[in-house]
Amino acid sequence: MKNPHLLFVALLAVSTFVWPNETHAQSSDTASVSPAPNAFKKCPPVRPSRHETYRLPSGGSLPEGISFATDWNKAPTGGWYAQQAMDSCRIQPDGFLTWHGKTAVRVEVQPKDDPLTLNSNSERAEMLIMQDDIGKEIRENIHSGTQYYATSYYFPATWQGQQLPWSAFAPTDCSADRNMCNSWSFVWQFYGWGALSAAKSTVNGPQHYSFNNTQLADGGLIQLDKWTDFVFVVEWGTGAYAIWRRDEGQTTFTQALSGTMPVPDRNIYVKQGLYRGGNVGDRTDVLWIGPTARGSSFSAVERQAFGTDAGRSNNVSSIRR
Repeated sequence: MKNPHLLFVALLAVSTFVWPNETHAQSSDTASVSPAPNAFKKCPPVRPSRHETYRLPSGGSLPEGISFATDWNKAPTGGWYAQQAMDSCRIQPDGFLTWHGKTAVRVEVQPKDDPLTLNSNSERAEMLIMQDDIGKEIRENIHSGTQYYATSYYFPATWQGQQLPWSAFAPTDCSADRNMCNSWSFVWQFYGWGALSAAKSTVNGPQHYSFNNTQLADGGLIQLDKWTDFVFVVEWGTGAYAIWRRDEGQTTFTQALSGTMPVPDRNIYVKQGLYRGGNVGDRTDVLWIGPTARGSSFSAVERQAFGTDAGRSNNVSSIRR
């Protein structure tokens, strides 16, 4: 059977709730010099073995309203609690900056990158489990209230993520070995509840964002060679969520998706990086991720992750059912 780590992504949003249509934001950062991104394979091959590390150092003190924030300049692993990657080269800052002038982290996944030694035709380089400033793990459940999460992604023009049905691999008989045709490309997981993918869903189709197999607004097209900012808002008590998006050069966040999914009776944690099905030939995937934050308001995480301020935090959390 397919890896059970992926079973939850078959859930679809079954009802919706509405958030304000737009949130205005103006960058507060000055222009910064950033080297051109290197999307070629540059990490050395690593012999197959388990590469999983826990109890990593936190990023230190946090501003008011922020319960987690990455800082790759201060902590060698960004402040995450754990890492699943073949080596430190697979997830590291390389000098490339976000369009807000923030430090970005480069993620590289090569064929056979299986740091958990699952041997199930899946590959990854991921950070996981947010933690507070004293190193306490952050796991979400129905008692977590409303939480806000901000992050950003940059996919180069060479990005070829794929999340294809079995029919795409004909004449291969995928049913003979259910792992043979594994095809997915997740860059953010609320592990056990939902996931954001960045991939094409048809053989010659465009690259787009989907959350739990539902495309974001306007087809969710990925702006290659440009940054995209995201804010996720989740009411963990009800399972209601909204995803807000802002592409490089824009000054407003626009709601890209909203819905409700039941929250399971277990703890959920965040994973970020790249987790992909292994049916990719000899392809190496590279992407960049900007600062990531969790907090109690839209404006708090926006300021922390992007250095911009919408000034609408008091209204963003109001829900009309």
